[in-house]
Amino acid sequence: MSDTTEATDDLWSRVPPRALLLGVMLLSGLIYLPTLTFDLVYDDHWTILANGFLRSPDDLGLLLGPQAHARHVPDAFRPTLVMFDMVSLQLLGVEPWRHHAVSVLLHVSVVGLLAAWLRGLGAPARVWSSTAALFGVMAIHAEPVSVVSFHEDLLAAGFGLAALVVADAAARRQRGWSTVGLGVLAAGLMMLAAGAKLSAVTVVGFWFAARWLAPWGRRLRWRDVVGGLGLTMGAVLVVVHRFSIHGGASPYGSDDPRLVLLHAGPAATLARSAQIHLSYLQQMVLPFGLSPEYVAPPAHWSSAATLAAAGSLVLLLGLGLAAAWRRRAPVLALAVVGAVGLALPTSNLWPMPNLRADRFMYLPSIAVALGVAVALVELGRRWTPRWGTPAALAPLVVMLILQGALAQGAATAFRSDTRLWDTALRRAPGSARAHAVRGQLFITRLGDDPSPDPKILNRATTHCLIAQRLAPEQALPWMCGARLAASQRDWEGAYTMFERARGRGLFREDRVLAALAQLSLDRPDRPHAARMAAARDFANRATTTYPYSALAHATSARIHHRLGDAAVARELYARARKLRPERWDVVLAGVELELDLGHASAARAALAAHEDLLEAADPAQRDHVRRRLHDAEQLWAPAR
Repeated sequence: MSDTTEATDDLWSRVPPRALLLGVMLLSGLIYLPTLTFDLVYDDHWTILANGFLRSPDDLGLLLGPQAHARHVPDAFRPTLVMFDMVSLQLLGVEPWRHHAVSVLLHVSVVGLLAAWLRGLGAPARVWSSTAALFGVMAIHAEPVSVVSFHEDLLAAGFGLAALVVADAAARRQRGWSTVGLGVLAAGLMMLAAGAKLSAVTVVGFWFAARWLAPWGRRLRWRDVVGGLGLTMGAVLVVVHRFSIHGGASPYGSDDPRLVLLHAGPAATLARSAQIHLSYLQQMVLPFGLSPEYVAPPAHWSSAATLAAAGSLVLLLGLGLAAAWRRRAPVLALAVVGAVGLALPTSNLWPMPNLRADRFMYLPSIAVALGVAVALVELGRRWTPRWGTPAALAPLVVMLILQGALAQGAATAFRSDTRLWDTALRRAPGSARAHAVRGQLFITRLGDDPSPDPKILNRATTHCLIAQRLAPEQALPWMCGARLAASQRDWEGAYTMFERARGRGLFREDRVLAALAQLSLDRPDRPHAARMAAARDFANRATTTYPYSALAHATSARIHHRLGDAAVARELYARARKLRPERWDVVLAGVELELDLGHASAARAALAAHEDLLEAADPAQRDHVRRRLHDAEQLWAPAR
């Protein structure tokens, strides 16, 4: 070992390993501490808040079979994620900061497990600490850490790395039941990782590559068979389970218009994927161009961008394979081969709803962080003879500052839904989804005002029309148009657009069925009997098809309430409150049902039971119900 290497190592050896690890983990947590002030955004609303399955722990066993998928439980094909969210919601409630705190803790745990695994492989302090620190502050992680509904990426990486740590521990134990127990534990952790996100199965290959290349001397030996077998069996069992339920690795239907691979063909999709993955590499090393939304249409293999991207990736992979074959530069080989292997599930070789997203790189960035961190440390080591020992840390510190600052900047895009989709439109003005969602946010601001603000109305209309022009084959643009038409009491136009959304593979059809139920009852151009029959039909289909949708049950309750089906409405209101207890509007609607039936005492009891919840209710609606209750009690009060 050279004198400069010894001097560089001495910088890390001055700090106890536990203190060094604690510092790295604190740094990773502090970067994302501002996210505790963020709202719930993106898919948080329907995968967590509106997901009644999370309030039904008695039905947890459904995740092991096809019933959860058949009942449209959000993310049913990720049982680990659903179980984790169920426990989190039961313990933490719906306060956003608590769930964001969980995201930060998960990320910090992944950082700690990465450091533990590298230490177990024999990596020196300068390697495992710099790699963990760089991974912890990488700006490309802003999306999965800031959005609560993306816990699957954090869980997959956390359980996956924990499985690798346990597999290595099994090799260090003497033969006996303890070794077998660790192998079983590794299998269980691997199942949890793949159950959070199936792409976690690639960490098994990463483990074998690390033990075979042995960059720090821990080579693959016969005593590793227990840990390796445990990892492999855990991954295989999850894949078999996925195939038994969905008939394949992908849970998405072949008629889903979001699946570009099925509609554009593999050649055009993979051409774009080559460009995407080179861009991923750039964003992991120099984190510029990060965005909450991307437009990634199919490409052609004849384009210069595709050829340059594919050539660069092939050259990089060739260098990694050559280093692995010759057993030279094993860290470089592990970083390159590992990054390619971990990114394989995002290569668009099989159908995916999104061609790209920053969160897809959370797991592959482990290998990239290793390669970049070691390169920065080596660069600092070469600067040491000229600039002195402190210069050894300069390249790494500069990269940590750059990544951390841009990570905090990228995370601010997820502060609220309005900010998220405004940022998405600036970064990707050609995104139909961004226009459709932003249009619906404007429609929400319109409310039920018969004379809405013309500026807001014009903005909503413009976004909906642009979305329909950009992607007429998608469902969201027509949902935007339908909601806009309904807000303007254009019943025929709303009905037509809702049906168009249904015919374009809308992922959450309970929204359309609930809207059509209300719309059918409100349409003045249909006979009364036909309106009643259609409303009942749509309402019943919504609750039957989506038994865990609070929206479907609340809407169906209102429909039956208006139609005079008091017993059915009362039961549906109770079910809606169970599926989403924080909905104050359902409580007020249930109180009004009792008042309509002349049950003033029952209405008073229902109101008193949810007094704390009603503090967040709309003041006008709350005061209206209280006045009705007061009048009813005065009317039926016994004569003195």
